Parts: sequence; C-alpha cells; structure tokens
Amino acid sequence: MKSHELFAELASENRIAILKALEKEPLKFTQLRSIIDATSPETSRQLNRLSKMDLIVKDGDGSYSLTSLGKLVVSSISNLETIAKRSDFFLHHDTSPIPPHLLREIDSLKEGEVIEGVFVLVNKMTEIFEEIHEYAWYLSDDFPRFFIPMVEKKLDEGVNFRAIYPRDFAEKLLVDVPEKILNSTEILTVNEVNIIINVTDRFGLLALPGLDGKVDRDNVLVGSDDVFIEWCKRVFEYYWGTGRHY
Repeated sequence: MKSHELFAELASENRIAILKALEKEPLKFTQLRSIIDATSPETSRQLNRLSKMDLIVKDGDGSYSLTSLGKLVVSSISNLETIAKRSDFFLHHDTSPIPPHLLREIDSLKEGEVIEGVFVLVNKMTEIFEEIHEYAWYLSDDFPRFFIPMVEKKLDEGVNFRAIYPRDFAEKLLVDVPEKILNSTEILTVNEVNIIINVTDRFGLLALPGLDGKVDRDNVLVGSDDVFIEWCKRVFEYYWGTGRHY
C-alpha cells in the first residue's frame, strides 16, 4: 500500500466514521448504514473500499470488524485530527523540542485551548492559579515576579513546586527570588530551554518556539483535562531527567 492510497481512504468522513465505530465493536451492515446515515449502495461502496485496503473484514456472522492493520490505522487517526484542528498553531510553531515519543501522542492536546496575547494569558493563569492544590512544575526560561505572593501562599498550603531553568537564568534567580521560595522549590538546570511547560494538578500549559526560534508566549495551548495534564507532566519529567541540581 502506498501512503497516498491510505490517506485517500482517510479523506472520507464516512469511512473514518466506519473505522471509529468498528474500533469499539464489530457491527452489522445495517448498523453501519445507520451510523453514517447513508443509503445501502453508498454504505456498500464505502465498506468495499475499506475491505480492498485490508482495513476491515467481513466475519462469518455477517458483521464487520477491523483487521490488525485497520486497528493500527485507527489508532493514528486521532493524532491527524488534532493536527488538523490546531493546524494554524502547529503551522507557526516548531514542535522539535517535544520528545519524539510524546510527539506521537499529540492527540493528548486535542481538548486544549489556544490562548493568544500575553495579557490574556496572565489573566488566565492568575485566575486558575488559586485552584492548584497538589503540585506546580515549571520548565521555563523566566519567572514572573508578580507571581511571588501567589507562590508563597501555595507553599504555605503545602503545594509541591519544581522548576527547570537554563543555568544562566538560575544564577540570576537566586538573587531576585525570596529565600522562602528557593528553599522550598527543587530546581534543576539545563543548558537551554526552548519549550515552556507549566503543569499542575489543575491545568497544563505548552508554549513552543515560533518560526524565529524564540519561545512564543503570545500563542500557547492550555488544557485542564486529565489527558492534557498528564501529557504535559510527561514532557516535564523528560526534561527533568536531563537536568542537573544547581
């Protein structure tokens, strides 16, 4: 099978709907016809196309199910849908700082919201910062000083803080940040930071480099669902594993 042949099969909403439905369970012809809301001839045409590509098979009882190849293809659809949904964001940002194994799980970001504008982002972060109860981890090349009172308050509440900074920035941080925060935050350093991850028990944030190579703080993804948060957490843990104690 050529790659363009596979993409041609995925170019149909009806065929994608059939594949997704069969991912859950084998289904009969009438059930599939109802799902795609099509005539019998049209449903037959779509099923024949998928069968010829070995993505589905008709079982002995007359029901249709996914082949092993079909299961693999369906597992990749969500990634493509997320890329399409956020195509403008990904078009203008460099995804190379994302660890390769997590880039293959980019569909974890599908429920994320694009936040545009630094002031809008600051207001959003200030609003949801109060909701943090367990942990707050930061991979960044900056520490906004106006967050200091809020961080101190959360430290008093027992929130666990971790941070990863470029080594040069960490040296400056020791001068400007209150001792209370420095003593209560585990800080690791890396040579450079070209991706920003803020992840807490309530939300995750992803900022990537723009086409100029600089991290774009004017256009970020923020999500509060468990899958988005867990993905951001794994990105942070990846870089945490490369850091050194300052």
